[in-house]
Amino acid sequence: KYVSSPSGIDFSEVSSDTNGKGVYELYTTKDEKYPIHYYRGDVNNNVIFANFCWKIIRTTETGGIKLIYNGKPSDDGKCDNMGAATQIGTSVYNGNYDEAKYVGYKYDNDEVDSTIKTEIESWYKTNIDEKKDASGKSYTTYLEDLEFCNDRSSRTIDNNVFYGAYDRNYYNGNRKPSLVCPQDSDKFTVANGKLTYPVGLITNDETVYAGGVWDIANNTYYLYTGEWYWTMSPSSFDGGYAYVWRVYSTGSFRGVSVNDYNGGVRPVVSLKQGTKYLSGNGSKETPFLITPLPEKPKSIYQIIKTVSVFDNIKSEYVSSEEGVDFGKISSDTNGKGVYELHTTKDEQYPIYYYRGDVDNNVIFANFCWKIIRTTETGGIKLIYNGEPSDDTKCNNIEEKTEIGKSVYNTYINIAKYVGYKYDNDTKDSTIKANIDSWYKTNIDEKKDKNGKSYTTYLEDIIFCNDRSISSTLDTFIFYGAYNRIFENKKPSLVCPQEEDKFTLSNGKLKYPVGLITSDEVAYAGGVYDTSNTTYYLYNNQNYWTMTPFDFNHNDLVTSNYIRMGTVGFKSISYYGGSQLYGIRPVVGLKSDTQVIGKGTSDSPYIVAQ
Repeated sequence: KYVSSPSGIDFSEVSSDTNGKGVYELYTTKDEKYPIHYYRGDVNNNVIFANFCWKIIRTTETGGIKLIYNGKPSDDGKCDNMGAATQIGTSVYNGNYDEAKYVGYKYDNDEVDSTIKTEIESWYKTNIDEKKDASGKSYTTYLEDLEFCNDRSSRTIDNNVFYGAYDRNYYNGNRKPSLVCPQDSDKFTVANGKLTYPVGLITNDETVYAGGVWDIANNTYYLYTGEWYWTMSPSSFDGGYAYVWRVYSTGSFRGVSVNDYNGGVRPVVSLKQGTKYLSGNGSKETPFLITPLPEKPKSIYQIIKTVSVFDNIKSEYVSSEEGVDFGKISSDTNGKGVYELHTTKDEQYPIYYYRGDVDNNVIFANFCWKIIRTTETGGIKLIYNGEPSDDTKCNNIEEKTEIGKSVYNTYINIAKYVGYKYDNDTKDSTIKANIDSWYKTNIDEKKDKNGKSYTTYLEDIIFCNDRSISSTLDTFIFYGAYNRIFENKKPSLVCPQEEDKFTLSNGKLKYPVGLITSDEVAYAGGVYDTSNTTYYLYNNQNYWTMTPFDFNHNDLVTSNYIRMGTVGFKSISYYGGSQLYGIRPVVGLKSDTQVIGKGTSDSPYIVAQ
């Protein structure tokens, strides 16, 4: 289609719409097990591998895929780099130039590395060999031990030496590039000990197959970058200077002294035969994706804010014109998603809360959590949801969502025992002691990959143990939440009394951890004594909130008891504090927390470290 001559491609002319554009099979290899296929001209040969962009040069004699470095992908996964962005840097080929041996990728009987080989292998070690894919494998495992040719075959005239590629691609008017390395001594592989890593440079012959010609500009083929960069092919030793071929800034190629500092470095590697791609079509906009790009962390607060709607209006999952009805459980018509608390819309950090069956999964400190809501300072309040599976999923249910079972308080016969702390907040409740013990071992004393305690990710949020009294009746004392949740069906995130706010800064907490409140359960989709098995807080168990419900001070002391808010089979319930129920700690991530992932149980948000 793109070759007009009956005799095929003319390698003394640049690639074009009439002299080669596309993928070609090298006819001289047609009978081999793995015929060579090479790219030529302006083509879609872009690849993302090991978080870098590459261009496909050709296939190899073993069916591999030879790639040349082409920079880093853009934020949206494109590979459209030009100029210096296509290189890992610049380097001389060799620091010395005044002997023929310095055309060698190695020299002195191949015992001394060239300057450029040292540069390439140093980059490769850090950026390919020591980097790992999602499964923990080094990216080197994707690559074959390909043969790199530093063709030093030559002829000598007077004191000048002219190397193989000089005669094939410059001196010979009928130019005939070749992919055969004439001398075994010029083959560089890991297996023969001449390479530390399976990485090298493109050859001059490969630039000719791609569409380049000596001293003729070509700005339309895929190797054109607008910059000079080195090949691995010696040109000559002439006039006391060692020359190696370089791709020129016009897209042509020229022999350049090995000590010229202005040469770009574009490493070349080869994917193994049988390498599969995940997606893409090879274009700059949609490269062939061999290994996924690492996801860029995003602000979890901004994610939540962006998808929220007001809770006092009709919306996609709210059919009432008045908004969410907290007298009814969450549903596809009464709230499912992220809602902005309309009463906080004018505040610096409006409250956003999750309701119903939602994707609000987070992995933090190697545990699964569910997002409850944002805080008054822009933090993210989380409730414990167990440990991730081996494949990093968060799909726990029942006891696996809890750190264990506990009574709320060992004592229940005096009103003070509704307190998260009691006796003027000098003594810890049983459940607080259990939570603090777990937190100390599993969060505070554990460190991230940078050696920081996971506590450093958390803000000092207010935990409300609302002991305000809403009413009394006969022998009962009813606390604030009884009025809000049971009678009026109007939950609130305001803590009515200063003395019921538990924080690190006021000395009532030892660690920034507590429990969910019954009001937060109501916002999430729970209703007193009404079953709800489809919202995110349901785990087919009973577990404690931090919210007092009532105290019955019957004349018979033995029948006095406190009742605390719980989450369970009836989505909001109240049970005596001596019941053995589940513990699900609650913490608050700082407002600037970044995450990757989707928030689903199969792909949770993962807090970036």
